[in-house]
Amino acid sequence: MLLAGVLVAVAAAAGNAVGSALQRSASRHHDPTARWWQGLLTLARRPAWLGGIAAHVVGFVLQALALTLAPITVVQPVLVVELPFTLLLGALALGTPLGRRAWLSVGVMAGGVALFLACLETDRGGPQAATTGGWVVGTTVVVVLLAVLTVLGRAGRGRQRALWFGIAAGVMYGFNAALLAGLGPAYAAGLGGVLTAWQTYGVLVGGVVSFLYLQQALQAHDLIWAQPGITLANPIVAVTWGLTVFAERVAVDLRLIGLGAGVFAIAAGTVGLSLLRDQIAGRPR
Repeated sequence: MLLAGVLVAVAAAAGNAVGSALQRSASRHHDPTARWWQGLLTLARRPAWLGGIAAHVVGFVLQALALTLAPITVVQPVLVVELPFTLLLGALALGTPLGRRAWLSVGVMAGGVALFLACLETDRGGPQAATTGGWVVGTTVVVVLLAVLTVLGRAGRGRQRALWFGIAAGVMYGFNAALLAGLGPAYAAGLGGVLTAWQTYGVLVGGVVSFLYLQQALQAHDLIWAQPGITLANPIVAVTWGLTVFAERVAVDLRLIGLGAGVFAIAAGTVGLSLLRDQIAGRPR
C-alpha cells in the first residue's frame, strides 16, 4: 500500500506539472497593471489556461487517492517532484536541452525525497488519531498564517507579491492535503459518510482559496520568487500537520540526521530548479 501511494503521488505530481506548465504559459503575457480578477477573466478565455485547470483537477484526484494509500508525511514530500517535471516539460516545449546544473538540481531533489522517505517512521498515527481540539487548533493556526500572508501579499509589489502569495498557495495546498487525509475514515461509511464529513466542504472551500492564491502568485512579476514558496510550503505544512495533529511518529535516533539532510536537499534542489526554470523559459524557441 505504501509503495502504491508513492507511485500515485508521483502521478499526481506529473498532473500538477502539466497544469502548472499550461497555466504559466497562458499567464506569460499578463498585464501587470490589471487587477488580479481582471487577469482571471482574460485568462479564462485562453484554452491553455483552462487545460491547466483540468490537469490540476486530475492531479488533485490522484493526490486524494494517494492519501488513502499512504500517510500524509509520505505523500506530500513526494509531490515536490512536480517542479522537475515542470522544468522537463518546459524544456521539451521550448526545444532546449537541460544543462548539467539542471540535472544536478533534479538529482539533489530526488535524492532528498528518497532519503527523507527512507528515514521517516510512518507506522503510527494517522487521521484517525486526530482529535476535535487538534483540528480546531491546527485550522486556526493555518487561517491566521494565511491572513498574515494575504496582508503581506497585498502590500507587496512584484517580487514580494509573488513570494508571499506563493507561500500562501503552498500553505493552502498542505492544508488541503490534511483535509483530504482527514476524509480517509469517512470513506468506510460510503457516500453518506463523505457528504456528512465537514472536511469535504473544507476541501471545496480550500480548493477555491488555493486556486485564487495561485493565480495571484502567477500574475505577479518574477515567478522565480513564487516557485520556492509554492513547492516547499506545501510539504512543510502537511508534514507538520501529520506529526502534530495526526500523531505520525518520527523515530528519535540517527535517522533524524537523514531526515534533516533530506529536507535540506529538497530545499536546495527546489531553489536551484526555480532559478533554472526561468532561465530556460526565457530562451527563444
